[in-house]
Amino acid sequence: MKSSVLSLWFVSTLACAQSVPTEFPQQAAPMAPQALTAALAGKVYSVKPAKGPDWRWQFKADGYFFINVGNFSDSGKWSVKDSALCSEGRYIKASCNEVRVDGHDLYLKRDSGEVVKMTVQ
Repeated sequence: MKSSVLSLWFVSTLACAQSVPTEFPQQAAPMAPQALTAALAGKVYSVKPAKGPDWRWQFKADGYFFINVGNFSDSGKWSVKDSALCSEGRYIKASCNEVRVDGHDLYLKRDSGEVVKMTVQ
């Protein structure tokens, strides 16, 4: 009985781990810094990670961001370096994350390795 419960846990954990996308869509391409800045500035995006609550991420044109994730919220500065979004909040550590575009869709690779779609609201 104990081994069957352990086997079930392992299989379900493996299935969950495999459902988290870690690669960009095949057609997604890096963006020029100016294009990425224009795609973010003055807009609000929603993000649905594989686990946890959805995000609401607002990028002000003056280089500040506001993020809401469930009951958590933070704000700080954002910028673009090459094809990466760099941000540093009051609580969220400084990070630069690669962003790619596929048509009108933006995809961000999180620090965890998960690739998430950013949908403009």
